[in-house]
Amino acid sequence: MFFGSRLNPVARAEKFIEKGKYLKAMKLLHKTFEKYPNSLDLARLRFEYGKYIPFDNSHHEAAIDYFNLQMQFDVSGDKIHADFVKYMTTTQGRINIDDETLIKLSIVFASHGFENNAIYIINQMMRKECINPHMVDALVAMINYLDEKQDSKKAQNYVNYLKWHFKDHEMTDYIISKR
Repeated sequence: MFFGSRLNPVARAEKFIEKGKYLKAMKLLHKTFEKYPNSLDLARLRFEYGKYIPFDNSHHEAAIDYFNLQMQFDVSGDKIHADFVKYMTTTQGRINIDDETLIKLSIVFASHGFENNAIYIINQMMRKECINPHMVDALVAMINYLDEKQDSKKAQNYVNYLKWHFKDHEMTDYIISKR
């Protein structure tokens, strides 16, 4: 595909990648993504190319955009989880994703049975004493998952956090009334 006499931005980015000019490719894709912020394919491409520069902020930004679009478009929990594992592996566990996106990811993971990553994220947020309103949803998803597994001891930790940090929330009353 040509744009005037030039290659389209994606083809140009691919050329930069072939030449080892990863930052240039990411910058071009970022600029293009700003014009088409709802393009899941473009977000995926940025995420994939970010693996070449895993510790650069542009890779983390691409991951945030990609994960948020995946959740917005109801991509399967399995796919989101696989991509998160890929991100964790590529960045060697150096996560640089904003709290809100992480919390939303933990909800997806808890509701799809990816217990370890859900717990990892939620516990990290608890240590930070996160009071983001979506944290309630993450805790409830985790409690529901653990209740289904009949692991009431683990679930109680999250119930206690709800009681202490979100005592006035309607979901806290609901969860407590179920116990």
